[in-house]
Amino acid sequence: MASSTLLTRGTVLVDEETQALASDAIRAAGDDRIAKLTFTTETGVEVQLPPRVVELLSNVLNRVALGGAMSVQTMPDLLTTSAAAELLGVSRPTVMKLIRDGALTSVMAGSHHRLRLREVAAVRAERERARHEAVDSLLALGDNGE
Repeated sequence: MASSTLLTRGTVLVDEETQALASDAIRAAGDDRIAKLTFTTETGVEVQLPPRVVELLSNVLNRVALGGAMSVQTMPDLLTTSAAAELLGVSRPTVMKLIRDGALTSVMAGSHHRLRLREVAAVRAERERARHEAVDSLLALGDNGE
């Protein structure tokens, strides 16, 4: 029986059978969001996962179903400007501009800027929310114009 393979450094290779099983599960759920997950230990203990963990595992399941590469990793509390840029999906100079404009607060480590992960994540969430609002506004304009 095939299975996922755990390699060094926490990398998990997902075989085609596991990908197909994930795809079947996502297809069975249809457009419904996964709202609840429970697992049972070998000794019979049932554990109900909190909603935030359900959301995380749902995202992983969706990604596995799609195939291709995926990375789940921990991040330090203080990020370099390059790591913050990657997390925000912008260039490093854009991060420096966000710092100058006061949108991000940096702490200095010698002559280098470091940014708090929580603050970068909050800016990312706000940018994502604003992007969704802009798309919704454009779609509403299109609906009104027809």
